[in-house]
Amino acid sequence: MARAHLPVDVELAQCFLQAQAQDSKVAWIACTIKGEAVCLVKAHEDAESELTAVVDSLKASVPLSDEQPAFVLIARERTPTARRWQLLNWAPDCAPPRLKMLYSSTREDLKQSLGAGFFASHKDFSAFDSDLSGAALIAAETKQEGPLTDAERLENEERTRPAFSRCAGMASVPFELSAEASSALEGLSTGLVEVVLGENETLELAQSTEETARIRDALSALDAPRFVVVKRNEKAALVFYCPDSAPIKQKMTYSTAKQTFSGLVAEKGIKATLVDCRDASELDSSVAGVLDETVVAKAHVPLVHKPSTKPSRPGRRGSSRVKKFVSDSSVVEAIN
Repeated sequence: MARAHLPVDVELAQCFLQAQAQDSKVAWIACTIKGEAVCLVKAHEDAESELTAVVDSLKASVPLSDEQPAFVLIARERTPTARRWQLLNWAPDCAPPRLKMLYSSTREDLKQSLGAGFFASHKDFSAFDSDLSGAALIAAETKQEGPLTDAERLENEERTRPAFSRCAGMASVPFELSAEASSALEGLSTGLVEVVLGENETLELAQSTEETARIRDALSALDAPRFVVVKRNEKAALVFYCPDSAPIKQKMTYSTAKQTFSGLVAEKGIKATLVDCRDASELDSSVAGVLDETVVAKAHVPLVHKPSTKPSRPGRRGSSRVKKFVSDSSVVEAIN
């Protein structure tokens, strides 16, 4: 099913972030789609009731009509770093089918925007009028063991990140250039500028050097993605170095920032050719292919237009009449 890619409202994101506090008593957070965003409806506090009782009371507690679907974020167990949550997709039987499909396609985007690591421990639960109960939710939690998919690996990586960074939606993060990196790019005439992503999704300067001969030896690290701007002889190359061994989340973040950084480099007056590189051994050859290339002027070959000629008469088609066979009298006499 195609995804709707709806953003999360600021009020909902702040409410969810505040619910991660150790002293928070929030039991569930209800939200719906309003316009082109997922918005907060209600945050309910209850630190004493059991999970089954909390789910059984949802239909009466959530202030919605009988035809309005909703997402309910249910708070589960606590860990030393954060809380675990479960996404409940509430779709009443009398809701329009088109609205049900919209909520179903928005479910993954909602988790990614709030932080997929918060929802990695529990499977999503889709409930209708007949099966909205705590017993049905617990019974649906059985998960088959198997190899991890890319999405599950990404969720496991996010579980180890701080709560604030997990709540930031990747598509809405403004990648800004630090003052040091901006100054290094503005003053670049011949040399190398290495830029990495900082903790607050800021493009920060890793180093600036005049070395351009050995790019691989000049970099500060080779086990993590980074951007490298190399300029030599009025030519420049923007290298997006991303090794295959890097974490999936890191790859996605740098890939998202690539076009932003390319535009920032162009704003500094540097016309750089973008180069993607995954292997450290290919760094120097990739950069040399851009900086050392020579443009050879091709010889101009004028086009000669020959006038078209038509045949003066039709081609020879052969005789259309069949000639009668005439026997040779000398040959007949010889045979006799």
